[in-house]
Amino acid sequence: MNSIVNDLNRALAQRLLVNVYQTNQEVVYTGYVTTVGETGIILATYDDFGLPDGAVFLALNVIDEVEFSSDDLDNMSFRMKTAQEERFIQAGGLTMKFDTQRDLRRQVLSHAWVDHLVIMLVLKNDEHFYEGLVTSVASEEVGVQLINKFDYSDQPAMILNPADIEVIEFQGKELTLQGIAAPHLQKLTHVEQVAVEDPTQFRDTLQQLAGKDPLVALIPKHNKDLFFVGQINVLTDDSVIMNLLDMSGQFGGYTLMRLSDVNAIVVESDYLQTMRLFSLLNRARQQPLQPVLNDERLFDATVDQFRERLSQAATFRTIIHVKLKDNDSQTGYPSRVGGERFIFHEVSEDEIDQVGKAYRIADVEELSFGYLDAYLTEHQLRVEGDL
Repeated sequence: MNSIVNDLNRALAQRLLVNVYQTNQEVVYTGYVTTVGETGIILATYDDFGLPDGAVFLALNVIDEVEFSSDDLDNMSFRMKTAQEERFIQAGGLTMKFDTQRDLRRQVLSHAWVDHLVIMLVLKNDEHFYEGLVTSVASEEVGVQLINKFDYSDQPAMILNPADIEVIEFQGKELTLQGIAAPHLQKLTHVEQVAVEDPTQFRDTLQQLAGKDPLVALIPKHNKDLFFVGQINVLTDDSVIMNLLDMSGQFGGYTLMRLSDVNAIVVESDYLQTMRLFSLLNRARQQPLQPVLNDERLFDATVDQFRERLSQAATFRTIIHVKLKDNDSQTGYPSRVGGERFIFHEVSEDEIDQVGKAYRIADVEELSFGYLDAYLTEHQLRVEGDL
């Protein structure tokens, strides 16, 4: 533990960008240590796109490693620089000040209570993540009103022992948006999920939605716990293109999916209500998408969109993400798109597959493009001369 505290103090003193790994969670936090206390730390965090994303309190006993140097940190530094140069829309980031002589965990909880902040909690010996508003702070207990953006009927109040709280995320982009949305969400009533599950009805349902405003969710066959939320852009003979929303209600690129891979189309749910509200709030704040993205693309319903998207990506060496029939998912760029096949060059953290592998176009079930992570990956490869 002493070596970890020494590493944390070094990161604080030298203002070093670090990765903090946990003992019991796979979530890795990236950012700058701003405060080191007797029982925990405050880390000003950044999201995967290099944008400030609030902060996190981490109890010392859950910190497994502090990483100072890695390819991941180099990539994050590049993304942070790009986000500034391209003037990405940014959340406010960490604004709180902390007293190192007082318990940091209690300070975060008290700030959240006074300022009506939505926070995310991880508790000792509990695998769940809890989001909610702090309703009371006492010496031996903390009251939290949970918020479940997926199910409005499941929002119990909890009384917690502060010592059991090991992680507290606060002031992040999505949590801040939830705080702004909270008064509006409280006015929304719970709705039962309505989903079209009969494949014979998929085409008519999607045709009615194409080019319209309603948000829907597409659930793929290969992973029924996964879903894509957005608006239906266009329907072709065998596939559909969706304008995606990310978890904070901003434009998240496009996904092309074969109709044969659709398991269900959700047309009504509490989460869709939440995402509609997030999207409206982003538009009201003039923050619907990052400046390097394009949410106004139109697509021809009469052509094979898989061949079209692969051909265009091959021509411009554009980064895309594909999922094949065997559930193999890869990020990279295609080349030599022929009548039935194409070559795909996978881009991983370590290297680019310059030779590539051949695949059948018919075996591509999903293809995502025009999203922020793809832009950042492509931009870095071009700047470094690898693409």
